[in-house]
Amino acid sequence: GFFSDLKKINSVSLRFFIQLIIIFLFSQLIQLEINNTKILIIDELLKNIYINIFFVVFCLMILVNGSNFIDGINGLLVSYYLLIFLIILFNFQNFSYVNENFLIDLVFVLFIILIINTAGLIYMGDSGAYLLSTYAGIYLIKFSYFNYSISPYFIIVLLWYPCFELLFSMIRRNFKKNKTYKPDTIHLHQLLFSFINKKLTFKNNLLNHFFTTLIINIYNLLIFLFSINYIYNSEILIIILFVNIFSYLLSYYLLKKNLKNYIK
Repeated sequence: GFFSDLKKINSVSLRFFIQLIIIFLFSQLIQLEINNTKILIIDELLKNIYINIFFVVFCLMILVNGSNFIDGINGLLVSYYLLIFLIILFNFQNFSYVNENFLIDLVFVLFIILIINTAGLIYMGDSGAYLLSTYAGIYLIKFSYFNYSISPYFIIVLLWYPCFELLFSMIRRNFKKNKTYKPDTIHLHQLLFSFINKKLTFKNNLLNHFFTTLIINIYNLLIFLFSINYIYNSEILIIILFVNIFSYLLSYYLLKKNLKNYIK
């Protein structure tokens, strides 16, 4: 990510390969495992060490690249992960793998970064997006591992937005026969930003970034708070996931329809 930000690694294929190798080596170094999906056949398969390694790397690769996708609006990425760690801090103090003092320090640091990032004084870039999302992914995998009673779908709900952003973007680009690695400006957050920019009477980019981030993450916060009531209920959490996907697709369709004269 650092070399990508310096424009030293411009090849998407090379960047993907390096990500793959680093995530693989690091997950092995810390012995990262996913052993609970609440789907019997998958849980049986995950008992195989090689399948487990592949699954862990696959999940982290989706999260890392999806997080990089949503890092197009100041404050959006940082505030999203800040909300996740706040949810853990205030609702799971007595659970395993929750170090309250550490989480307080982490939340404080992320809050300072959020202020500076929202003001447009620093940008997360590839390095920031990769680092923050990789750490969050590892933390939540460990949290799930040590709290087996909590449904793994609660973790998926917490991470649904960047992961679905990546999945939807790849499907959308394939459907239009665009190269999946080519950047574009029609992600959900960019459409919402354009809509706000079009509707507001004042044209201040920082404020438009702020309102875009606020709208998206107020929705995510409400979803997170609602999901806390069902951390042991996989069926309800799966329904919440489908509601999120439907909300995303509906919002995307309405925004794109409204902005059809402004985008390709």
